[in-house]
Amino acid sequence: MIKAKVLLVKPGSLIEEETGIDNWLIAVTQQPEVQYADVNDRKQIERLIMSRKFGLDALQMAIHVFDDRGQALIGYEVPSGMNIWHDYLKAIRKWMEQGKASVSYGIDPFMLEMDQYPNGQLRFAIRLELAPRHILTQFIVHARTFLLEILRSIEFLWKKMLHEHHIPSGLDISRPKDNGEGIFIEIESLRKWVSQLPE
Repeated sequence: MIKAKVLLVKPGSLIEEETGIDNWLIAVTQQPEVQYADVNDRKQIERLIMSRKFGLDALQMAIHVFDDRGQALIGYEVPSGMNIWHDYLKAIRKWMEQGKASVSYGIDPFMLEMDQYPNGQLRFAIRLELAPRHILTQFIVHARTFLLEILRSIEFLWKKMLHEHHIPSGLDISRPKDNGEGIFIEIESLRKWVSQLPE
């Protein structure tokens, strides 16, 4: 069973405050997990919201994915990015339409690639755009299971951030004009499509 976990990226000042280390880069190098806030941890997320100008259009996030043995498929070696859920949705749609996808990933020059393989498998990779031989992560996985879990995790994040967390007035919060309905419609459309893949 594949399990994806969506994490939000803490600003450096919050990392320094929580770890007691003056340089957040050193703290992250020593303990990569300290840079992320779990969306299930209400206290952590509320501190994150209050720590800076906060907008859903500029939310840094990461997706970590683990296989059924607990082995990381996408982990700390893949940098976080702004709005990377859109990159995943775009890649899934392209893969479903064309059998392959190559899209920009996050705000740095990375590429997310997916290729269709026989027997319901897909090859997934994230690589440096300017040095394509530098691969951050690459694996072959069952397409239906992997893509459904990615869609579930993105939907989970949006439901949490839009409907469960109170955003104090006065913060520079940018919410989708339709309160996220567009992205939920896109996720549901892709889920119906992906569900038709071989089990």
